Amino acid sequence: MAFRYLAKVYVDNEEVAHESGNDVDELYNWMLTKAQGKFENFSGEIIDQKTHQIVKSFRKAPLD
Repeated sequence: MAFRYLAKVYVDNEEVAHESGNDVDELYNWMLTKAQGKFENFSGEIIDQKTHQIVKSFRKAPLD
């Protein structure tokens, strides 16, 4: 069975990790965990694989 959602994590616009699942909140927590404690420009998005729409996203920039 294919998963409904695909989460992707990026550093400076380069994909560094991805995970599939059916629970948006679980995938969102997974993305935030990947970015925790890092000092790069992180971003992420969760895509509904049926509609190809972004359903949730985040962006984290390093402190100046």
